[in-house]
Amino acid sequence: MKYYEFVSPFYALIKARNERKAKSIYKKQVWEGGGDQWRERSRDYAMMKFAMSHDSRTTEVGLMLMEFMDDKNDVLLSD
Repeated sequence: MKYYEFVSPFYALIKARNERKAKSIYKKQVWEGGGDQWRERSRDYAMMKFAMSHDSRTTEVGLMLMEFMDDKNDVLLSD
């Protein structure tokens, strides 16, 4: 999987097999107008952002890692 961070017009961190799929997911699940500003991010960067968005007191780490590591194209974070 690759990780894409969209910052404009709405924030989203998306995992997808390629750029085209990431843009499609953004349009379907975040904003139909599509993302203007985005960049591919490293797996470590994406994992850090994803982990920081969860409260470790209420989130089981194993479940969080399974969601992050599975092979599904998905929105990991959005505002």
